[in-house]
Amino acid sequence: MSEVASRELRNNTRVLLDRVACGERITVTVNGRPVAELGPIGDRPRWMARGTFIRDVLTHQADAALSATLASLTDETTDELPWR
Repeated sequence: MSEVASRELRNNTRVLLDRVACGERITVTVNGRPVAELGPIGDRPRWMARGTFIRDVLTHQADAALSATLASLTDETTDELPWR
């Protein structure tokens, strides 16, 4: 893994992102101290299996009272607010 100073990241963003896109991991430093790591994002599936969706999404739904709160707000708009 290579290290680059924050200044180099600022000045050569596209070049560094191209390197990351090719699979390289890069550590960003500030005053020689590592502060961040750039790495490629793995391929994420576009579709989720039904069982995975039920397990990961449906079991973590928002509070039931939230639906009632949102329903009560549907008639309100921001149309009357002045433009800045």
